[in-house]
Amino acid sequence: MENPSRRAFLGGKVPELSPWDQFLLQLHRKVQGTVHPLEAESSQALLTVAVIADLHHARQLCHAFGVKLYVLGIPYCAEDLVDPVLWVDVGQLNQLLLVDKEKNQWFMQAGVTMAQLKAAGFSQLADLPDTLNVACWLAQPQYHPYAPQQVQKSGLVHASLLMADGTVSSLGAFGTQNTKPLNTPTLRQLVPQLFQLSQSEAMQQLLMLPNWGAQYRLDALVTEPVNLAYLLLGHGGHLGVLEWVVIQQSELRVPPPLKSPPLSATLQILAQELDAAVRAAFDPDALFSY
Repeated sequence: MENPSRRAFLGGKVPELSPWDQFLLQLHRKVQGTVHPLEAESSQALLTVAVIADLHHARQLCHAFGVKLYVLGIPYCAEDLVDPVLWVDVGQLNQLLLVDKEKNQWFMQAGVTMAQLKAAGFSQLADLPDTLNVACWLAQPQYHPYAPQQVQKSGLVHASLLMADGTVSSLGAFGTQNTKPLNTPTLRQLVPQLFQLSQSEAMQQLLMLPNWGAQYRLDALVTEPVNLAYLLLGHGGHLGVLEWVVIQQSELRVPPPLKSPPLSATLQILAQELDAAVRAAFDPDALFSY
């Protein structure tokens, strides 16, 4: 029996692709990594990233076709898991370098694993799973239960974050500690919004708690020294896609898991409103979350 697609082609009619199939076709053409559709009945696929440019191509196409962009390995809420979704596996972005021997500062791409870091001497991470990568480690709040205004103990020095609008934000020391200006118009617009939120009544109440009660570490803006990279501690994959970070090993202090008393209903609402404002500032079109 003659294939109807072939018959349509011979008759001068090219079968029209669905938006999802168009998305996959363009993704295949643009990236160096591999693309695998997942369940046949769902509009979900996995991109195994080969180079950082693959992340940029994926973001551009996801934005154009209305596809969510999630990092493989980061847990997402059930309400986030709606079609269509492109999962990105950053495991091949695994470069690890000592960039400042005197300060013991290490450059690490998003796919560097805890096994690599342990082998490099990061004994503070001994209790973490070997296969956990840096992107997933930084994104999950349970690995960073720092008390309010104690985020500097993370040892974070610098981070490169692919934003929802396609710009790449260079997040590091800010204010008197800043060695270079905010590198994009997006970041120059974003940071004043975040500082305004950090002065809110909700923020003042959260700072008085023994444990941080919101998800996003807005206390990074009222911690000395101020460092915008601290905003990525426990960000859940909602604020952008991590490209790489620099961590000062000697400053890294991993706190034990905390059993926090439940927040009051009022504080819960305030924390959720603060989180929603931070998320909207970073990702107004909800590319990285539902």
